[in-house]
Amino acid sequence: MKPSLLALALVAGPLFAQGAPAQAPEKTEAQRIQELERKVDILSQQLEAQQTGSTTPVANGGAGSYGLGSAASKVYDASAGLSVGGYGEFVYQNFDKKLQDGTTDPKNDQFDTLRGVFYFGYRFNDHIVFNSEVEFEHSGYSDEHPEGEAIIEFAYLDFLVNKAVNVRAGQLLMPLGFTNELHEPPAVLSANRPFVEKYIIPTTWHENGVGLHGDLPANLSYRLYLVEGLNAGKFSAEGIRDGRQDGNKAIANRFALTGRLDWRPLPGTMAGFGFYKGSSVHTDSIDTPISGITIPTTLLEAHAEYRAYGWQLRGLYARTTLGATELGQLGVADPAYQAGTRQWGGYLEAGYDALSHTGSKQALIPFVRWERMNTQAEVLAGVMPDGANDQSILTAGASWKPIPQIAVKGDYSWMKNTAKTGRNQISLAIGYEF
Repeated sequence: MKPSLLALALVAGPLFAQGAPAQAPEKTEAQRIQELERKVDILSQQLEAQQTGSTTPVANGGAGSYGLGSAASKVYDASAGLSVGGYGEFVYQNFDKKLQDGTTDPKNDQFDTLRGVFYFGYRFNDHIVFNSEVEFEHSGYSDEHPEGEAIIEFAYLDFLVNKAVNVRAGQLLMPLGFTNELHEPPAVLSANRPFVEKYIIPTTWHENGVGLHGDLPANLSYRLYLVEGLNAGKFSAEGIRDGRQDGNKAIANRFALTGRLDWRPLPGTMAGFGFYKGSSVHTDSIDTPISGITIPTTLLEAHAEYRAYGWQLRGLYARTTLGATELGQLGVADPAYQAGTRQWGGYLEAGYDALSHTGSKQALIPFVRWERMNTQAEVLAGVMPDGANDQSILTAGASWKPIPQIAVKGDYSWMKNTAKTGRNQISLAIGYEF
């Protein structure tokens, strides 16, 4: 049962009052009530998590809000001014020398400073918030920029009108699946993010746009954005992932609508769906006029989660369709012609915190995840599907959290595909958030 609002208010009032700045400007009665309600809601979420044995990572006392994780949403917990957070992870991968068909094909093992990320936010007042994520990948190096690069993964202004309707504008995370918005390492049980949430739902997917978000009655929450479309000139047999424009001199001749609706009927439970629908332009770059061919692109996904009493259960299914008639106009020489007109994938994941009933503040979570996906489930006439894109992946391992903000992870993945070229791998990782 939730603690009563009055009881929480009696506890929260003096605690938060102690930390108030000595020279803080006097607030109106309505502002004080709004601030108290916000902080009471945070305390309520934390107490619910404790009662259900949830192991959701909590950084700096924040429970996560506004569609983001605890570290990414720190600015919303601040009374005013600057907030700084971040996360990072180091990943070692050891690859099997033999492929699925038994042939030997050695591949170098890899140790990568995969990500180093910083959140910078600023709360101007009770109604206007700036929030951003700046990421350095692979020690600041990438294939496109071997000299090093920094990526803005989101940067937006939030205009907080009321609980039900708020306006968000800037570079936005697409509200699809689990890990696109909640991608801090302690929030993911495996050393690597799910493969389905890389190739079917591209991560981390962010585009320029504007939209609405908020909480509704009956424990519903939503996000609805209008964003720049994808670039179909980058589609391939491996899916739509490379079609992301990421807000980088993005071609804005076509737009797309994306959103999600989540329902939380009980503490620790969540079910919902997300969508993306728009026309994807086709061009080589911002300096090349679009070809005149636009590809209708629709992505639908459904997800459900249960996190209580030590259990962490997740399920997700996603499906992408591309306009076959328009895709066929590109011609067989275009790499995008190989893209599946229907692409799908899904996974089931189960983990259990073996320390959840011992009174320990640590967590040890063995888990298993089964994934199935095919980026060429249906193709155009004359295209021979690549069996390497029809995959099933079984990953088993464990995540140890000495504190909620740090995760030490190890797992083994059995990689299978119909071309018999799958390669098993061992992955080890250390991740943190603050």
